[in-house]
Amino acid sequence: MNKTFKDFLLQDVNNVFGNQDEFAEKAIVEGVEMDIVLDTDMISPADKKYQVAAYDVVFHVASSYFEEIPQAEKLMNFNGRDYMIESVSNDMGMLKITLSRNNS
Repeated sequence: MNKTFKDFLLQDVNNVFGNQDEFAEKAIVEGVEMDIVLDTDMISPADKKYQVAAYDVVFHVASSYFEEIPQAEKLMNFNGRDYMIESVSNDMGMLKITLSRNNS
């Protein structure tokens, strides 16, 4: 059986993006340790500079960690803190999850 380009991309999810020697780092999501890739470019500079009350987290994670794809407007515990899921997108086995938190 010949592997397709899509097969190679799915292998890369864990072998490259989910690899701690390449991009990933450990995080606890919903009580489960996962290899994630934080996307710090997606956090607005104003939030970093002024430390406003809304804290955002954007990360990429293999969809295989979840029995069901997380849904927007639900709570998610990320590294011991509860956040609201703003958006979830699935791109060839990698989920991009955007979280927000209001400390006011």
